[in-house]
Amino acid sequence: MTESTRNPIGPPPRRNAGTPAVQNLIKANRATQPSQAVVPEAVAPATKPLHASASKQITFYMAADDLKRAKAAYTATSGQEMDRSWSDFISRAVLMEVARRERVHNGGENFPGGTQNLAPGRRIQP
Repeated sequence: MTESTRNPIGPPPRRNAGTPAVQNLIKANRATQPSQAVVPEAVAPATKPLHASASKQITFYMAADDLKRAKAAYTATSGQEMDRSWSDFISRAVLMEVARRERVHNGGENFPGGTQNLAPGRRIQP
């Protein structure tokens, strides 16, 4: 086998300590901009956004056609409905169904529990 005549490439050049990184420039520009205008209650969407409690990532499965339909609806209306994100859209949709079930099956009251883990996998259909 023949020996390579290429010289190894060294580490990338170091940044000058006095030059701020791009991320720091962006943060600095955000800090000097005035805060965003507060949306009055009259203009706020009919359904309230997520509670201030800590968020938790979840995973679920959905039929591909239903997912396409949901994404299309979100993309077409997120500006008018003031959705903060796809997660906000999904959360509000789930909470609307939760409120409906509480109204129909529990006199409008919250169901007790909700702290135990759900069974993994698909439900076995009889």
